[in-house]
Amino acid sequence: MIAMTTPSTELDDILDRVGLKLQLSETAYDEANKRYTAIGDWLGAPASRLAIYKPDIYPQGSLRIGTTVKPRGRDEFDLDLVCELQTNPETFPNPIALLALVEGRLREHETYRSMTERKNRCLRVTYANQFHLDILPACPSPGPGPYGGHSVLVPDCDADDWKPSNPKGYALWFEDRAREAAKEFKRAFEALPEQQSYEELAILNRVVQLIKRRRDIEFENTPKFAPISIVLTTLAAQAYRGQPSVSEAMLAALDGIIISIPNVAAGRLRVLNPTNAGEDLSERWDDNPEAYFAFVKWMNSFRTDWQELLNVRGIQNVKTVLERMFGERVAKEVVTEHIRFFETPRQSGGLAVERGTGRIVPVTVAASTPILRNTFHGDD
Repeated sequence: MIAMTTPSTELDDILDRVGLKLQLSETAYDEANKRYTAIGDWLGAPASRLAIYKPDIYPQGSLRIGTTVKPRGRDEFDLDLVCELQTNPETFPNPIALLALVEGRLREHETYRSMTERKNRCLRVTYANQFHLDILPACPSPGPGPYGGHSVLVPDCDADDWKPSNPKGYALWFEDRAREAAKEFKRAFEALPEQQSYEELAILNRVVQLIKRRRDIEFENTPKFAPISIVLTTLAAQAYRGQPSVSEAMLAALDGIIISIPNVAAGRLRVLNPTNAGEDLSERWDDNPEAYFAFVKWMNSFRTDWQELLNVRGIQNVKTVLERMFGERVAKEVVTEHIRFFETPRQSGGLAVERGTGRIVPVTVAASTPILRNTFHGDD
């Protein structure tokens, strides 16, 4: 077997190419942004029944923090936004009245009327075969809180009560973990952050995208067992320690998650909102213990698969593992692109590894070590 002298750097190129395939297209993102802006304008308009409460409308979830992946096996993706009314929750003795208030405003719109559906904690506006907007009504939580005091209370129909949350604080926490700068407000309501190119995404964001795609494939036939994105995002961010490459950061994330899983006698893993400890992000596992055990089993198998990916030699063997983890089409495309991109400069001795960062760079870059020919594509 020909030795592989720079496995992580070349593997990370392939992983980055997988991540690039998972990004929403510019067209899809622009369309979502247009719909989001229209909803925000309607809810926050001066003539709105919500206007006296000075609604603060802002995105939450994967589009806010830059971890969205293309949907798999369906035509729609989710866009989550918060409609936070600047009033004490006591204004609404019955929390469901807040949900009804926002719903009433949506149903005043000729187009949104037939597209709006009430869910347990939100209002869903569905754009058929495109995406759906989940609008979470909220009020500021009384008292100080972490991350600028952004904690909120949201109505819960099932519990007929308020539930704590902190969408803004969570985004700031995640960005802190990923070492990204906070986004600025650009309108009367907070606009969607401009979609970053894949190259601009922090390592943590890339890891979360890959975990979510692996989840989508693993639970494609059993979606009721699939762990929700915010649980996976939180666990990955808590385990992240600034590893400089996707391959290393993913291994650390999987190790950290597995270590955090308690033994059976101690009960299930509880994933609390790091910016509002009163919110158990994993509470769904209480009503669906099978889903929790499926998560634990999947995490362990994911860790085994990832170690195999790190150890495997030969590009075809790498492709085989990638197909199992991220899908046949994506694996085939990224391996083909990787070979095309690297083979010519490699054979001419034109590639090197930058010392200190591990990035693959032209051999002319100072403080770099040339990559030997056929180091990655060699046969076993």
